[in-house]
This record gives sequence, C-alpha cells and structure tokens, in this order.
Amino acid sequence: MKFLLIACTLITFGCSTPEAEHELLTGETRFNEPVPVFSKVTLSGEKLTEADLKGKVTLVNFWATWCGPCIIETPDFVALQEEWKDRPFQIIGVSMDETGFEAVQPFVNDFMVNYPQILDEGPLADGFGGVWALPTTFLVDGDGQVQSSFLGLFPMEKRRDYLDKLVKELES
Repeated sequence: MKFLLIACTLITFGCSTPEAEHELLTGETRFNEPVPVFSKVTLSGEKLTEADLKGKVTLVNFWATWCGPCIIETPDFVALQEEWKDRPFQIIGVSMDETGFEAVQPFVNDFMVNYPQILDEGPLADGFGGVWALPTTFLVDGDGQVQSSFLGLFPMEKRRDYLDKLVKELES
C-alpha cells in the first residue's frame, strides 16, 4: 500500500511544475471546452442563455444557501461584480437549492447579490462536466470556452490578476 501511495504521488507531481502542483492542490482543473447550451430564467425573470456569456469573462458559480463556503465567498463575488460592473465581466450564480428561488431570494437580499441567479437541479452542472461539491466555479473566457473549474472556495486573491488580464484583453 505504501508503494502505491508513493507511486501515485510521483506520477501526479513528478513531472509537474511548481505552478501546476499549486493548482492541483487548490482544486483547479484546466480544460478548454465550450459552454453547454442552456436557457434559464433568472431570479429577476430575465432569460439567460450560453450566448449571453460571449464577449465577456464569466465566472459561473454553482452554490447553495446552506453551503458554508458558498456563504464565505459571496461577499468577494459581490464586491468584484460591483467594481467591474462597467467591464466585459460577469458573475452568474447557479443555485442548487432544492426549494428554488424561495430559498435564494432571501439570501440575495441579505447579501445584496448584484449578479444574475439561476437554478439548476443537475442538467446544467452535468453540461459543465459535473459538479461534485459546492461551491464549484467555472471560468469562461470571452469566446464562450470554459477554461478552468475551481472546487471549493474560489481563490480570488490568487486569480484576480489573471481575471483582470483576461478582461483587459477583451477591452482592447
């Protein structure tokens, strides 16, 4: 068993760069796939589709009102959305609450959430490749390609400069 653990560690980290090791340890997965086709009604009653993500950098955050880490990261998302409201940037909350907008509305009010909220019971999450724990956040580039996913708290302090770089590329 000890040999198996050592072998797995060497295979996982033996040929990786320190940056790749850090990303593996923080729950980030990288890929380049198109955003799944979807059409959802937001909490405010507007229609939201995958086409609405094109032309801006988007964080698609799968969360729930009962999820402790989701509650912790919400103020950072609200602050960034407010700060970058005039830039090609968008955060979209995808609630996995079983009671739907009935649970989401009070949360949105309490935290003054300023970005669109939609509901999902699995199909949209499956289209992104699966959401195995909450929160899970997907980074979508301006071309509508999912670039990476983050399992757990979104590492805002570590990814903010990268997000800013992607947004600046769209602004120029």
